[in-house]
Amino acid sequence: MNTMIQILKKKNYRFFRGEPFIDRDNEISFLHSYFEGNPRRVLFLYGPKSTGKTTLMEYVLKNLDKNYWVNYLNLRRTLIASYENFVYSFFEEEDKTEELNRTYDLKIFKLEAKTLKAVKSQSKNLFAELIRQFEKIKEQKIFVIDEIQVLEDIYVEENKELLKEFLNFCVALTKELHLVHVVILTSNTIFLERIYNDARMKETSDFKLINHPDKSVAIQTLKDLGYSDEKIELIIEYYGSVINRIIRLYTYVKPDDSIEKLREFLEEEMIEAKSYIIDILVHKDKYNLEKEREEVFIEIITEMVEKGLYDYAHKRLNTKRKVIKIIEVFSEKEIFFFEPKTSIVTPNSRIYLKAMQSYLKDYNGTY
Repeated sequence: MNTMIQILKKKNYRFFRGEPFIDRDNEISFLHSYFEGNPRRVLFLYGPKSTGKTTLMEYVLKNLDKNYWVNYLNLRRTLIASYENFVYSFFEEEDKTEELNRTYDLKIFKLEAKTLKAVKSQSKNLFAELIRQFEKIKEQKIFVIDEIQVLEDIYVEENKELLKEFLNFCVALTKELHLVHVVILTSNTIFLERIYNDARMKETSDFKLINHPDKSVAIQTLKDLGYSDEKIELIIEYYGSVINRIIRLYTYVKPDDSIEKLREFLEEEMIEAKSYIIDILVHKDKYNLEKEREEVFIEIITEMVEKGLYDYAHKRLNTKRKVIKIIEVFSEKEIFFFEPKTSIVTPNSRIYLKAMQSYLKDYNGTY
């Protein structure tokens, strides 16, 4: 057994699928309470990369207090390049060697092959059929969609966006029919800002931030693993409270290893993060960045390093126009975290803040 697992089990840490599942009591309580009520609004769970949104959701669904009908559609694990691909994410393709009127065991529902054929050809509306199937289920229902933004730029018809149609379907399931709890998870908050600023979606949705745990949680975990105060201070300087990095660290640097080895490992992590930043700036054409990309990037990260954040919301219009593309690209690459409610931009984690400090030092000799 992994020594780390032995240590944390002795300290009565919670585990899920063989890995430590640290903190999150407040979020678990919130979700349990949310599901107890009637479906009224679409729930968006969002936050920086590696905060454990998917793990949290899967843990809650596995440990519900009562019986629910649950379906989890993880679009990160499904190739969605067309409307037909999207249909297949719900249903299995019929066996063409069998009779057309045969009923099949599908991914969510049992559906006659002729109905599936009609849905694929769009002679029957997919969402109307799904609502009809949901109405047959007597239990309280939870439908979770992970990384819904993969549906962007896919069309049902020439001028009919799949994402918009699907979100309308989610609103119908919750606010209009009170039929199904719909939870949508995403780390792409540039995408989410467009949803948040859409009047209809804002009126019919709740938005819950899932952030990294408090720093005190990370410090206690490191103490329980046996790291000294000096090493903990250094680890927090580079990692902040990103728990999955702290757990991964134990594989490479044990508590009784030298502080020099720890510092060298953390510096290598920072250099890797910095290289990721440089790669984006160098390959400007790939991301449609302007030639002044580095100067604009420097302007943003200088404020971020000095103040801990970049306040996009209160910039003048000409500044917003200049910086928005950089913010979009680096947020979509999960180097920045863009908070859609406030338009505040922060480093996605402290390792990227350290990388930005190093980049500024190379650029102008400061920091």
